[in-house]
Amino acid sequence: MKKKILIITVLLSLVFSAVLIGHGTKGKTKPYFSGEAVSFNDKVYIGTVNSGSFELFALENGKIYRKIAIQSTDRESNAFVDMLFWKEGGKLYAFLTNGRYLYKYDISNPIVPKEVAKLKDNSWDWFSRLGVSNGKLITVGSKGVKVWNKDLIVVDSYNMIKDSNLGSASFSSNGDLALNVQSNTLKIYSTASRDKVAEYSIASADKRQSREVIGDSETNLVYVVDDKSLKAIGLDGKVKKELAHTSDVGYDVAESVNPDYLYFTDGMGVVKVDKDSFKANKWAFSYVGTPVGSWAMGLKTVADGNGEKVVVFNGSNIWVLDQNLKTVASYESVEKETRPIEDLSLNIDKNRAAAGTQVSVVGKGFGLGEELVIEFAGMKQEAIKADANGRFTTIVTVPSVLPTGADIKVTGKDTKKTYSIGFKIE
Repeated sequence: MKKKILIITVLLSLVFSAVLIGHGTKGKTKPYFSGEAVSFNDKVYIGTVNSGSFELFALENGKIYRKIAIQSTDRESNAFVDMLFWKEGGKLYAFLTNGRYLYKYDISNPIVPKEVAKLKDNSWDWFSRLGVSNGKLITVGSKGVKVWNKDLIVVDSYNMIKDSNLGSASFSSNGDLALNVQSNTLKIYSTASRDKVAEYSIASADKRQSREVIGDSETNLVYVVDDKSLKAIGLDGKVKKELAHTSDVGYDVAESVNPDYLYFTDGMGVVKVDKDSFKANKWAFSYVGTPVGSWAMGLKTVADGNGEKVVVFNGSNIWVLDQNLKTVASYESVEKETRPIEDLSLNIDKNRAAAGTQVSVVGKGFGLGEELVIEFAGMKQEAIKADANGRFTTIVTVPSVLPTGADIKVTGKDTKKTYSIGFKIE
């Protein structure tokens, strides 16, 4: 199950003070704090929805290239909240959710993605997480955990983990354990009995933070990194192994392709750990040789034809390292945040007037700095741009048409958001 930080912590707001500025300002860039990685046709693909859109990247010839960005256009929710790569029948897919809907895209040809499925749960389940349990797709939402088969039919469910108490959720390697971090407590459940097996209080200054937790079915150990150390927790809720780190916050644990090792992130960097001795084998600092605003959070591992790749969602950038924690490539976010930050609305100073009369139009809830198309009675007006907060004010002239009811309609070119209001031409 993927890591997803719903609210960036106070610590991060300090770390990114030069990068993350408040809503609507021109200096705000898109942070990368979580995502997925997969190897397909011997190429590493990286995906994230941290910007609200699904961004797909490919590692090619030692560089990371962004291939596509798909945005949700549903009025119910205009941003994706989680994603998951899925390989099936020789093809690569991406599952996406914007909360209400679950989407499946064929991205085998990443330049031409194809939507192959879109569904919503009839029980009004609101999805917040996507993941895998024993080879099956899982969703975590307001109605609990659901397990889906290849035909996207729910075949099993668990109600002990819901998004109302969710910090993070994942399953052990063979699906026999469900792992949930909520507030400062790691809870371990048996998926067979639905009973809680054990729990452990972790050290965390931020109860809202999500962290990736790994369950090893062979050793019956659960690996978690908190604000003090990497820990191996047994099914009796006791610490079996521990490795202190040098930071004051912990984020994700990931299994190496080599079963003898683990990796973890602590903001300051990435550490490779010998699973048996529980000693640091190698490490890399996130702020050395990487852009300003680097802070190692999300973590995934994957192998291509040249060996293991460690993918770090590194704040202002995506950072890829090899198994020796040497930098392979990085991709710096240079885009400004453009997602709407307010509810969509439109107002006019009068709702009826004669041809040639000027009408003041005020709107909000569009993309930040987005180009807008205004139509009056179906006639296009001069295009304008929303400001840095997604708002606009403009003057339009009532067109000379037959006396009739008409609409003033505004559409965002990028977001496709549209709003219209009735008007009577006298």
